[in-house]
Amino acid sequence: MRTSRRFFLTGASALAAAVVAGHASAQDVIGDILKSSTRGNWDDQFDARASETGKVASTLPIFSLQTVAFTEQAVAQYQGIVGQGGWEQVPATKKLQLGVDDPDVVPLRKRLMVSGDLSQSAGISTAFDSYVDSAVKRFQLRHGLPADGSMGKYTYSAMNVPAPIRLGQLQTNLQRLREKAGTLGDRYV
Repeated sequence: MRTSRRFFLTGASALAAAVVAGHASAQDVIGDILKSSTRGNWDDQFDARASETGKVASTLPIFSLQTVAFTEQAVAQYQGIVGQGGWEQVPATKKLQLGVDDPDVVPLRKRLMVSGDLSQSAGISTAFDSYVDSAVKRFQLRHGLPADGSMGKYTYSAMNVPAPIRLGQLQTNLQRLREKAGTLGDRYV
């Protein structure tokens, strides 16, 4: 009985030591990867220099004087887009994502260029490259979607809203913001 208990305790302690050592080793590998100077940066700035719009995130209150000003700027931008004919629909027939080479990427690139999410200098091609991935993520962030860079059902739905309807939504929001600003006064604005 003592031999089997001793054997069990020795085996259990050896197993525990191996698990702790393995965990520490895995942490070292992860730490090495994160500290690597050659590691790519996959946040919203990766190849994002192609866009003039900058980051989507803001620390401003949702309802402020800046919100009214930003909405006015968006209305002016979308009036220009509508005046130039809007944008074409992006075929929602397949899941497009980083690494895909498909003819449907061409209308996607054009759509992202019209809305300012992708720079004109990124060019037109069938490749869903890092520029398109970053542009799709920016589009998704602006529309309150998970920014995964993948063209799925909800991203297609948001992207294929016609420009005149988007303009109407912005104009309605601007009107409501101005009404709120008038009724609430300087207390909230």
